[in-house]
Amino acid sequence: MDSGKKKKAVTTIRRVYFVVTGLATAVVLTGGALLAYNHLCIREVNFFGNRHLTYEELLSLSGCSKQGMLFSVSVGDIYRGLKKSPWIKDAVVRKDLTGKITVQITEAVAVAVLSAGEKPYLVDRDGLRLEEIREDSSYFLPVVKIDPVSCKEAYDEAIILAGVLYDGKMSAHRGNIELSGDRPEDITMQVDNLPVKVGAGDLVRKLEKLDFVREELVRRNMTVEYIDLRFIDKIVVKPLKPEGKEISRAAEHDVKKHKQKTEKKKSTAKKVTGRRAGNHVG
Repeated sequence: MDSGKKKKAVTTIRRVYFVVTGLATAVVLTGGALLAYNHLCIREVNFFGNRHLTYEELLSLSGCSKQGMLFSVSVGDIYRGLKKSPWIKDAVVRKDLTGKITVQITEAVAVAVLSAGEKPYLVDRDGLRLEEIREDSSYFLPVVKIDPVSCKEAYDEAIILAGVLYDGKMSAHRGNIELSGDRPEDITMQVDNLPVKVGAGDLVRKLEKLDFVREELVRRNMTVEYIDLRFIDKIVVKPLKPEGKEISRAAEHDVKKHKQKTEKKKSTAKKVTGRRAGNHVG
C-alpha cells in the first residue's frame, strides 16, 4: 500500500472517531439533561418583601410547588404569574441547581380607600385598585369619594394628597378623613366633619398650615364652618359664631414669632450651659 492510500485511510479513521465521539458526547449530555430535568426537584421556595400577601398566596401565583420539577417552570413564568396580582409591583426571581427558588417581592402600598361606587376598594399611590374591602375589615386610611372615570384629574390629585397624608403618618391619628371634589382646585378634605378646602399643589405646606389652624381653633375655643387653605398668603376660616375671627397672615406671623422666641431661648440656654461648663473646667 503506497503512502497516499495510507494517509487517506488514517484520515477516514480519524473522521469516524470524531463523529462517533461527538455522537456519544451528545447522547451523554442529552441523557444527563433529561435525567436532571426529571430528577431535580424544587426543594425550597422563599419569598421576601411581602407584607400583605401570604406565603400560600404567593406560592399559588408563582406556579411553583414543592417537590415539583425545577425546570418545569421558568423564571419568566414565575414572574408573570406573580404580576397577575395588583399587589405585586415588581419581583426578582432566582433559581439554582440545588432546587432553591428565591423571590424578592416589591409590594404595592395602600394609601386610600376608594368609595365611589357600590363596593369600596383599597387603592395604591397610582390610584389602582388593589382589592375589594371585606365588610369585616377596617383600615385607617383616607376615604376618596371621587369617581376615577368622570373626575379623573380630581381623583389623581386626591390620590396624591392621600399619599402625602400616608407619608406624614396623618391618616391614623388625625381622625376620620374623606376626600371629595369634582375638580383639582375643589379638592376638600373632611376631617372629623370639618371641611378643609385644600385644592391642588403645595400639599405639604398646606397640611402644616392646617396643624396650626386646628391648634388655634382649640386655643380660641372656636367652632367653624370650614377652613380654606388654597391661598398663598392667608388662611381663611368661616366661623359659625359671629365673634369668630379670620386666621390670616397676621396669625401666621404670630406663630413664626413664637417659634423664633422658643429657638432664641434654647440658644441662650445652650450658651449659659457652655459658660458654666467652661468655668467648671477652669
